[in-house]
Amino acid sequence: MSGVQRLARDEFGGASADETIRRLLDEHWEAAALAAVERYRTDDSQGWADYLAEAEHPAAADAPVTDEWSPR
Repeated sequence: MSGVQRLARDEFGGASADETIRRLLDEHWEAAALAAVERYRTDDSQGWADYLAEAEHPAAADAPVTDEWSPR
């Protein structure tokens, strides 16, 4: 039994090999994204503070309710 088949059985409830690989790739991408955010937070404290301050004021609140080019 291959490692993928074993993971499929033990960790993913008997999922197919394709589904198991897709889930593993998703988990890998998520872990890499979280690590990148953590590096940004620790390596650029001012940039992180700016990011948090900007997040407090969503730009979407400034967007017009309707698109002036849409038919009325």
